[in-house]
Amino acid sequence: QSSSSSTTTTSSSSSSAFDPIDFLNHHYKTESSLITALPSLRSSLNTRMTKLDESISTTIQKQADLADLTLYDVSRAKTSIIELHQRITTVQSKARQSEKAVQEITREMKRLDYAKKHLSKTITALKRLHMLIHAVTQLRHCVRFCDPPDYSNAANLVDATQLLLGHFEGYMHSVEKMRMLKNDVEDMRVELNDGIMFGFRVVGFGTKVALEKSSERVRKRVTSNRKNKLRQQEQGQGQEDEQYIEETSQMSTPLPPFILSNACDVLDALGPKNRSDFIKTFAKDHLEAYNQLFNPHNNTSAGGRSSSTTGGGVAGSPTPKPSFKINARSSSTPDSPTGMGIGGDEIENPSSSNPNPASLDQIERRYAWYRRMIRELDETFPKVFPQHWNMYYNVTYAFLTSTGKHLLLLFSAKDSPDKHLRDRDVENVTVLLKALQKTMLFEKEMTAWLQREYNTQFLDDADAQNVNKSPNGQAAGKQLVGEDGEALEFDETGKAVAAASAEGIRIKYERQMKERKKKEEEATKAREAGLSDELVQNRDPVKDRALKPVPPLIGVASTAFDKYMKPYIALEEQNMDDQLKESASDKTVDNRGELPVFTSSTALFLYIKNSITRCTVLTKGKTLFLLYRAFQNTLRKYAKVLAGKYPSTLAGAAAAISGINIGGLTGGSNVVYRIPPGEETTVCYVIDTCEYCSDTVEALQDLIADKIEDKYKSKIDMSGEQEAFHDVTAKGIRVLVSGLIQRTEPAFKSLSGINWSVMDIVGEESSYVRSMHNEIQPFVVTVKKLLPNSYFRSFCDQFATTFTNAFYSAIIKCKRISESGTQQLLLDVYNLKTLLLRVPVLES
Repeated sequence: QSSSSSTTTTSSSSSSAFDPIDFLNHHYKTESSLITALPSLRSSLNTRMTKLDESISTTIQKQADLADLTLYDVSRAKTSIIELHQRITTVQSKARQSEKAVQEITREMKRLDYAKKHLSKTITALKRLHMLIHAVTQLRHCVRFCDPPDYSNAANLVDATQLLLGHFEGYMHSVEKMRMLKNDVEDMRVELNDGIMFGFRVVGFGTKVALEKSSERVRKRVTSNRKNKLRQQEQGQGQEDEQYIEETSQMSTPLPPFILSNACDVLDALGPKNRSDFIKTFAKDHLEAYNQLFNPHNNTSAGGRSSSTTGGGVAGSPTPKPSFKINARSSSTPDSPTGMGIGGDEIENPSSSNPNPASLDQIERRYAWYRRMIRELDETFPKVFPQHWNMYYNVTYAFLTSTGKHLLLLFSAKDSPDKHLRDRDVENVTVLLKALQKTMLFEKEMTAWLQREYNTQFLDDADAQNVNKSPNGQAAGKQLVGEDGEALEFDETGKAVAAASAEGIRIKYERQMKERKKKEEEATKAREAGLSDELVQNRDPVKDRALKPVPPLIGVASTAFDKYMKPYIALEEQNMDDQLKESASDKTVDNRGELPVFTSSTALFLYIKNSITRCTVLTKGKTLFLLYRAFQNTLRKYAKVLAGKYPSTLAGAAAAISGINIGGLTGGSNVVYRIPPGEETTVCYVIDTCEYCSDTVEALQDLIADKIEDKYKSKIDMSGEQEAFHDVTAKGIRVLVSGLIQRTEPAFKSLSGINWSVMDIVGEESSYVRSMHNEIQPFVVTVKKLLPNSYFRSFCDQFATTFTNAFYSAIIKCKRISESGTQQLLLDVYNLKTLLLRVPVLES
């Protein structure tokens, strides 16, 4: 207990907030326990205090003994630090002296290092300068002293000189010789560019035309170089005829294809800008004759319209009705090849032929001219242009762009400055559609030809950039397909035929035979020229350049028609209006489907479908959208035509039954319909036709949205037309209800004529009840057979409500009713209630 108390005392004493009273109260609960433990507690405290006093005394004595030793240690540490500082200062002084000595020793070595470095740079520069001078000399020899220029070596030398000149760019302003050398290289680059362009023009057009197309600088240079070479030859032979030299200098020998191919490599070495300028100039040169022949500014006989003709018809003759069917003009000349009518139909063209080659009526002559030109171009420059140039694509694109501009001039407005260029057939639908069709077919034909012959890649699809490679390592071109997804082949006149047909297989076979024969002829010519088979194969190597996808050709020229297709839309709308006029009096019913409908509805939607097919073959853009708007107007008109087949309305006194106005009971405002006997079937046919039209309109909306271009898809909405047919259907239900109520008019009159106040006998059902039953049952049975279940159910509900209200109003109007009369009315009401409950299941 004493030990425990001592421990507790020690721990408690260490607390800063020790309270002895709380300590005693906590450990000794009673006074007796405190008195008992008090002696041992006092003894423990005294022992603890003694130990603490001894410990403090011992610690003070040790500290006093160590004080002198500590002062000595501190003094010795200070002395050591001073000595260390002195040693470090000495080392630094010796290091400076050593560094100065080393610099004195290596000064000459550094001079030698600098001299070696400058000497190495000088030697490298001299080597590069020697290479540059040698390359420039060789380039000068290839360009100015070789006849024809050595384009094969010049291509590599152009790259080399350009690279070497870059190393001396900093000396161009300070060293006159370097500036002169650079200017000389630039002059040779210009000579190469001009000479290549002139060489291609000589091959394509002859020397005389090439000189006319070239600039004055090129003409002087070519003539001067030619004269110098001729003088050298004449002097070498010991004679010199100045007149002969003057005449011969105006003549140049066309370059062979393999030299032209090397010239293309030179253009690649000259840079993308030179290559792009060459391609544009090449296309412009070869399309110059096209613009002279087919530009409306040069051919104005197509403009204007005779005052006595319409749509290009013969003066004095009646204007024939426009047609969508295209005539394929029969001719064996290349300028008017066989064409394809829309849907394969071919009839006489109502427009008289326009002899002007720039007119819409003669648009096929444009494409026949280009086919001839591109064939001649391919024969004149066989395998000359690198594949990555897409030369034939660029020429075709330029041709289609020019054609589009010519077409816009032909479509000039009557009040525009170019109104004299306006074609006389711009409002002739037949000519307009034929021109658009020929343009679309030509664009597809050129696309297929470029893909097949030159592996051109187009950006018309999302997967155009991920080109699939064929097993032979060439890009696999996509075969052009028609509107129905069937692969197409094109003959030499541009006529499109199915690839799987006998004609398509024959065209493909003939094309492959021509390609094989052309390769054999080229190999034979090369062997005659002394070239080995290996050189023949390597003469047209695969260029290590990426084939980049190009914009599509489809739409380049044909989009010019988009804003000017209003005559076509007007004709479509006029034809649909003619059908609507015929359908107003046509009550022929088609019973082949689930519901009997008027044949005018099926004929109208068939026409709309064919119209969409005709339009999508030509264009899927703005024209199809305008056609969609025309469909909307026509369908709304057809809904009104169907509503006009309902019986006429009755108003005023004629709309009351025994003094009861039933107009408000049927949901109208004093409007009641009287249906003649048998005409309820016509009303049912109208309702069925509206249901068919509503369902078909939804499918029509999906069809148009699937066919039209993406930018118009969000604008396709035919819910308004569906609502129009639903409104006519709802009106038809009201007509049936009102007409059936009106047929019970004699029964209601009989009800009002009975004197209920004097009736004293209750018999069977009244005669008016049987009369109502006889009118309601056959009417309901007929309606049930013809209407869909949902509409028939709605008819039953509305009729029950309206009939009940009318019967209630008729009873209210009875003045006095005896007790027997009341019993008779109860019996009649029960029979009528049974009849109304049986209306949905009545049978004949």
